[in-house]
Amino acid sequence: MGGTIRPQKLETFQRYLKLTVTPGVVLFFIALEAHAQLALPGAVAPTPVGANASSGKKSAGGGEAHMRPVMLKAPAEETIIGKTLKRDGLGSEIEFSRNGADLQVARLIFIGDRLSRSGEQCRVEVSGAPIKLVAKESLTGLRRYQIELPACAFNLDVLEGAVLVSNEGKACEMKSSDCRADPSGLWGMTEGEFDPKKAADMLAARADVEKTMRGNFRALYDRNKKEKEIRNSIVREQAGFSSRREEICRSYAKESEFGYCALRLTEARAILLGAQFASGSKAAEPNKTAPPPAH
Repeated sequence: MGGTIRPQKLETFQRYLKLTVTPGVVLFFIALEAHAQLALPGAVAPTPVGANASSGKKSAGGGEAHMRPVMLKAPAEETIIGKTLKRDGLGSEIEFSRNGADLQVARLIFIGDRLSRSGEQCRVEVSGAPIKLVAKESLTGLRRYQIELPACAFNLDVLEGAVLVSNEGKACEMKSSDCRADPSGLWGMTEGEFDPKKAADMLAARADVEKTMRGNFRALYDRNKKEKEIRNSIVREQAGFSSRREEICRSYAKESEFGYCALRLTEARAILLGAQFASGSKAAEPNKTAPPPAH
């Protein structure tokens, strides 16, 4: 044991291998060799396809190199001008136009319930159009406006071909018209605009933006993971997003087939996370009626 193999014995051993090694045995030795290589001290497993190879590595300055978010652009107002947008795709309606540089509401119709007779539908077309919108500051990364109606003032964020409306969870009571309507929610594509041939494309787009959103969340979390309170706040907001998105989108027309509402809100969430990372903000804007992407 431990000595060298004599030439005669080595030659005999080689002849033995030629006679006994079958293809199956060869495969066994190949597998064994591969396993041994992976088990070597200090050996590094190959990076899976699509993985971020730089994640967790040390930067040139000695610190940890954090992931970078995907910085999506805020949707432009042009994506909503000249279109009829409906709340949940089948309710209240709004149309936008421009007057020079100013964005304005060209038409606004509320669909709600009668104050004097619960369960009976009412319809109110707001007079005085066009109505100028007031630009508001926002930390969401989206373009935000306020519509100042005496009976129903609300904020809206511009999404891609849609608007996300917030009214602090309050329905508007238009007593002179005997009508109560809640403007909060997504106003976007109408029920009749959905093309069954494009359902798969829309669902695929949602999957892509979900991936972007999760990556942006990880980037923001990674940068703040050493600060417990901030880290926990980021995690709570992300965990709460899915349930709030479901609450807003569950009544949207053909949502189970197309996922349109979820797509738009997830895009907004991804933009918000990117904006927080870029600005150094450590918590999302609070909002009681809409998901983190917009408020």
